[in-house]
Amino acid sequence: MTKSIRILFIENKQESIALFTNEMRKSGLEYEIRHLTSFDLIPEAVEEFSPEVVIVDFNIAELKPSDTITILKNMVAATPLIIYSDMLNEEVVVECMRSGATDYVFKQHSARLGPAIGSAIDKRRVQEELRLSKERFNTLAKVSTVGIFLASADGFYLYVNERWSDITGLSYDQAFGDGFLTAVHSHDRKRVRTEWHRCVREQTPFQSEYRIFRESDKKELWVMGQALPEINTDGSLAGFVGTITDITERMLAEIEIDSSRKQLRALTVRLQNIREEERTHIAREIHDDLGQALTGLKMDLVWMNNKMQSSDEAVQKRLKAMIELADATIHKVRKLATDLRPGILDDIGLAAAIEWQGKDFSERTGIEFSFHLDEQLQIDEKRTTAFFRIFQESLTNVIRHAQAKNVTISLRKDGSNVILTIEDDGRGIAQNELANPRSVGILGMKERAASFNGEVNVIGVPNKGTTVRVRIPLAESSS
Repeated sequence: MTKSIRILFIENKQESIALFTNEMRKSGLEYEIRHLTSFDLIPEAVEEFSPEVVIVDFNIAELKPSDTITILKNMVAATPLIIYSDMLNEEVVVECMRSGATDYVFKQHSARLGPAIGSAIDKRRVQEELRLSKERFNTLAKVSTVGIFLASADGFYLYVNERWSDITGLSYDQAFGDGFLTAVHSHDRKRVRTEWHRCVREQTPFQSEYRIFRESDKKELWVMGQALPEINTDGSLAGFVGTITDITERMLAEIEIDSSRKQLRALTVRLQNIREEERTHIAREIHDDLGQALTGLKMDLVWMNNKMQSSDEAVQKRLKAMIELADATIHKVRKLATDLRPGILDDIGLAAAIEWQGKDFSERTGIEFSFHLDEQLQIDEKRTTAFFRIFQESLTNVIRHAQAKNVTISLRKDGSNVILTIEDDGRGIAQNELANPRSVGILGMKERAASFNGEVNVIGVPNKGTTVRVRIPLAESSS
């Protein structure tokens, strides 16, 4: 159902009233009307009737037409005011429009009344919606916990709310134009200016984390700045609306966590190095001291056996058993020393150690190994150790979990990096296994590589196998 329009009609000529009534009937508009013949009753009628449109013939008062309109506008405030007159004087029309009239309809062209009223109502509605929208925006901007700003299509600030000023320490006048950049920390200002100008130039969203230095209390804050472009109906850029959010607590927490992570990684590397040093030391002690002692013991047993050829058969048997035990113990000692730190790793290099370890695993498990190794690689001792320990852990995982029949190993140089790849044809490691916090083996592999700014990627394909790819730079990153 169409809502009736409340019309206040101020006119004292009966013929004009009849003409108005006839034209309104033709227009098809639903309306309620309050008719007045003098100015004296206007304030009371406006208060009681609350008209949506006022229609008046300025000749009703013995005043200059523009003065009549000015007085009326003061009475009816923002209500649309349409002049309905038979005076055809362009200069008077212009003066009345400047004094606040919404439209001017000549009585000779009364058919325009309906469209003029409809247009005035629509314009009033748009203005009211715009007013409410501005009020809502101002209210939101006032109570917002984030700083809000508006910028022109050229990227110059036009508005900032109170919270923006609280965060930055700049007033509206100081922020206006490109003054907002003075709040950005000097170490970040060039970067922020470049990023902002690029977004303005390309009409793209802006997002950046940077520091604010608040001059008023000499305090440094971290903020997240964001802005979105506003586009006109014709596709041109209207400007930007954006926010800044104080993220100081989050950033300080992240910095502390990052510092703790670096310290923990440094501690892990130190412990790994100590462990390797201890393993090397123990391996040498076992191989050299214990190995030599056992070898000497065996030689003495052999000498005794030769000297006691005519002895009791039981004695001969016991000596033979002791020699065999000495052989077995020597073998175990050598195996233990090799497991602690393969001598081949230090004597011949990584490629040879990987091939030896792979063949040893193959003999013990029955898994077929194939090798593609660059034997000319020159790698320092610590990286050599890291690669070898990661390789050993990978083989342990293959034996324990993969159910594989074949393993392919490659070691090569790729630019400034060394790449080790271990591929098997087993069941394929699942994603939940990779994410399992108890998968300390994989975590240890990643930590070893990370200590050299490297990485370990483990990819499993169900029923097709798992690939472990290790990348470690030959030299420390300068970043």
